[in-house]
Amino acid sequence: MGPDQKTGSRSLLYSLTGAFSLSYLDRQILNITLNDIGVEFNLTDLQLGSLSGIAFAIVYVFFGFPIARITKSGNRKKIVVIALSLWSGMTILMGTAGSYTMIFLARMGVGVGESGCVPPSHSMIVDSYPPEKRASALSFYSAGNNIGVFFAFLIGGILASQFGWRTAFFVAGVPGLLLALFMFFTLREPIRPSHEKEFDQPRISYKQLLKLLVSDQSTLHTLIGAALTAMTAYGAVSWVSVFLIRSHGLSIVQVGIFLAFAIGVAGALGTWLGGVVCDQLGKKNPTWRLKFVAISILITKPFSILFYLLDHTSLALSVFIIPAVASAMFAGPTFSHLYSRVAPTARPMVTAIFMCMVNLIGLGLGPILVGLISDLLSSAHGDQSLRYALATLQSFALWAAIHFWLAGRLTSENHAAS
Repeated sequence: MGPDQKTGSRSLLYSLTGAFSLSYLDRQILNITLNDIGVEFNLTDLQLGSLSGIAFAIVYVFFGFPIARITKSGNRKKIVVIALSLWSGMTILMGTAGSYTMIFLARMGVGVGESGCVPPSHSMIVDSYPPEKRASALSFYSAGNNIGVFFAFLIGGILASQFGWRTAFFVAGVPGLLLALFMFFTLREPIRPSHEKEFDQPRISYKQLLKLLVSDQSTLHTLIGAALTAMTAYGAVSWVSVFLIRSHGLSIVQVGIFLAFAIGVAGALGTWLGGVVCDQLGKKNPTWRLKFVAISILITKPFSILFYLLDHTSLALSVFIIPAVASAMFAGPTFSHLYSRVAPTARPMVTAIFMCMVNLIGLGLGPILVGLISDLLSSAHGDQSLRYALATLQSFALWAAIHFWLAGRLTSENHAAS
């Protein structure tokens, strides 16, 4: 890879990461304002959970499959630009909602737009970087979710407290429209590396591809582990601001600033470093990319549970930093593993399958499960029911660690056999 190509790869990675960051800004701006929206529309925790999760996840998954199917070299830039424009516009529309139904439908519109973000972006990134650098590049891209969360909590917390939650949605949507215009004129599609063109094949059906993926035991365990980890992460991030307001009496500004730096800055650094460490560990033995994910989960999740159960606010916030750093470390190694198992032409479809599992199980089920458990416990624990619901959710991440370890061990066996 020559100097010009390296510069082009970095420029492409920065632009796509920027778009991905804005997708999470527009997705997560709801969570910092969730308590205010619930008060205005008199909503239950179950309704808030459905608004945060299922309203987005269902359409994201439904539209994600056909978009990935039509994604190919030559039209990927167009898909990203159109998608970015759509979800940004829908975010602005959420700020005009006059009822729960209206904001629910606008939230669905955000999901439609964001379904066109990841598959073409990942396809372009993978074409721009050699296999030994893909986990790092994909982890850098995945850190965009933490960057988006940073601005969602920071901007959302400040604006919602000063001007109301609707203003936060207006401000969150505008940058995406500007970036879409910039990318339309400057972003260039990468050319597939010559050494991978020989692996190009006619596109297969989703049924055939899914059969291929699940027939590989290491990949099956990776998919299950990622889905369970995402369910824990999405459920937690959707409700953590409400939890801190209810259980610790923090203001929305205090919550926004703390979460912006804890999840946004520390989390982004952890996600990127996780990919770098995994690439280093995987140079001689690729199995450690997935085993590292399992170890990071087992080390950090007890701190997550402790965070929810502690009454001392300062101590709880300090403990929270540890799981925040490792919350998305699984993303880069997971994608790197999945893409190594299929032909280049199938990668956008693999992304769609993965995002289906992550969003339907993770974002669709995580927040609503927390809301349901909280409502069920409310008669016994009152406002503190959310505390125990969130602590209970963390057990799914420990389950996920088992699958990531098994995935790494099975990859080790395949590596040794080859």
